[in-house]
Amino acid sequence: MGVTGPTGLLEASVYARDLAAARDFYEEVLGLECLVYEPPRHVFFRVGAGMFLVFNPDETRRAEDVPAHGAEGSVHVAFSVPAAELDYWEERLQNAGYATSRATWPGGESIFFRDPAGNLLELAPPRIWEQP
Repeated sequence: MGVTGPTGLLEASVYARDLAAARDFYEEVLGLECLVYEPPRHVFFRVGAGMFLVFNPDETRRAEDVPAHGAEGSVHVAFSVPAAELDYWEERLQNAGYATSRATWPGGESIFFRDPAGNLLELAPPRIWEQP
């Protein structure tokens, strides 16, 4: 049996102390489905076949059930969206009060913005990584 390595991204996480603001942003602005909300520790969202996790770093640094973890400063996560929807998302984010900027890559454009905790988020079509 040959080992092929990881075949996808199961979960990604960012850190925020204000979980209520994080939940509101990711549910109301980005439209993610909240699956678990357990303040003050975490809030978890479904994203396609994967999970997006928001942890309070003060709580996860003293975790006993998993290795302690946390981050300070901006963390970066990119979410996949169809290229045809970039204008919609840029307008939606701006109308909700979030500044956006665009970047051009060999495979297309993406939109950058920050969540309420200051994490750097990106909306991009998969083709920027030459994926279908």
